[in-house]
Order: sequence, then structure tokens, then C-alpha cells
Amino acid sequence: MNNDVLNMNRFGRYLMTDIKNAIARYGISFLIMATICITGYLLVGFFTMIVGAGWYSLEVAPRSTILGITLIVLTITAPAKIYGFITDKKEGSSFLMVPASSLEKVLSMIIVCCVIVPFAFFAIYLSLDQILCLIDSRCGDSLIIAINNGQTVLSDIFKKASLETQNIIPDYSIMTSPWMYADDLAEGFLIFLLGALLFKSSKPAKTIGCLILISIALSMITTPIIMHGAVERFKEAAASNMSPEEIFESFPFISWSMKHAVLMDCITDTVVNLGLAIAIYFRVRKIKH
Repeated sequence: MNNDVLNMNRFGRYLMTDIKNAIARYGISFLIMATICITGYLLVGFFTMIVGAGWYSLEVAPRSTILGITLIVLTITAPAKIYGFITDKKEGSSFLMVPASSLEKVLSMIIVCCVIVPFAFFAIYLSLDQILCLIDSRCGDSLIIAINNGQTVLSDIFKKASLETQNIIPDYSIMTSPWMYADDLAEGFLIFLLGALLFKSSKPAKTIGCLILISIALSMITTPIIMHGAVERFKEAAASNMSPEEIFESFPFISWSMKHAVLMDCITDTVVNLGLAIAIYFRVRKIKH
């Protein structure tokens, strides 16, 4: 490939610099969120001791809730904190002058936001949670064990499903794998990265506002269309005494999507992520101050 577009040596150097800058801009906030399992455990324990209830050890349910909330906050704030400066006239102009192509800059952004940040977060968070559970057995299972147990339980539920359900929805057990949702997590980071590059202020809030407006607009467009077709089909099914499976099969696209849920999920997420990546590339390439 043309060296002006993608030079691996130059890209490697730029990526390392980008990682260092990301640590400088977001390192403290990241560490606070990655270690919040310990902080939450200590705060709750000390509080219950102060009120005379003895030391309370956080069990797996509240720890899972804390993890989910923290991950949402990380997804929303990390892109804006790390790359939000690009829309600033002074710092953004310096960014544009960096001797690297737009493609290299965008690839570095995607690697930092979608790979390094979430991987480092889970590595630190889950490791600390495991250590916490080893030190205090009253905390119960670690999140790693809980996730594995939850996956096993859900897989058993799908395996025990009735024959009719299996005909409509084949083996869904693969959907219980946490790795199935890596592309969904990347999608979240890409959405807020694009928002950080589009808006000059209140980046996360404006991105969330746009997501809400887009969701409302899509619902207003698609719901009447889907409902009109669905009502007609259900009326026909009721008149002809069709079985549940036959009713399901009368909606070809829906039945195909349900039977190939994993493939459908991968295709839709890949298309959306590619679209977001392309939008980010053109925003970086055309940005002006």
C-alpha cells in the first residue's frame, strides 16, 4: 500500500504515541473505574460497620451491577476524554499537523478505544474482583466464575426447550458467550468516538441526544410498516387456524433471522461498525477549525 496512506513503521510509532497521550488524558479516570470494585467493597463495608451492622461483603449481584454501570460510563466518557480535543482549535490544529495519514490516525483511534481500553479495563477489573473473592470468601463467586456459570445455565435452558421452540429458534446457546458481544461493545465506543469528533462541547450528552432522536425517527418510520403487515398476517392466521410454527414461518425474514440469529447479529454489527469507522475517517480527513 502507498506509504503516504499506511506505513506500518510510522503507524507503529504513532500508535505508541497515541497510547501514551491516551494515558495522560484519561489514565486517572480509567484507574478509578477499573478499581471501583475494591473501592465499592471498602465503602460499603466501612459504612455498615459505622452504623453497627458489621462488615458487609458485596456479593456477586451488586458487583455485577457495579461492573455494568462502570462499563457504560467508560464507553460514554473514554472517547470524548481521549479524542475530544481534536475539535478544539488550538489542540486540534496540532493534531492535524502530526506527520501521519488520516487512515493511520483513525486506525489508532479505533485500536485504542475498541481494543486497548476495554481489554485493559476487563483485565484489571476482573483480576481485582478475583483477588477480592479469594481474600473474602463471603463475597461468593468471582465475576469470572459467575459469567461462566451463567453461560452454562442459559445453555441448559436452551437445550431443554421444547421441540416446537427448537424448530422456530435453533440452538441459541452460542448467544450466551460473552465474546458474542465484543462487536456490540466496540459499536458503543465507535458511536461515542464519532460524537466526540462531531460536537465541540457536551459531547457525550449531545451524542446520547442524537441516539434518542434517531431511535424515535426509526421507530416512527418502521413501526407502522411492520405493524400493518403483521396485523394482516395474524388475521389470516387466525382465520385459517394455523399452528404457532406455521404462523412463524409466514414471516420469512423474521423466521430466517431467528434461525440464523448469530449470523444476523454478526452481519448487522459488522455493517454498523464499518459505517461508523468510515464516518470517523471522513470526519478526521475533512475536519477544519
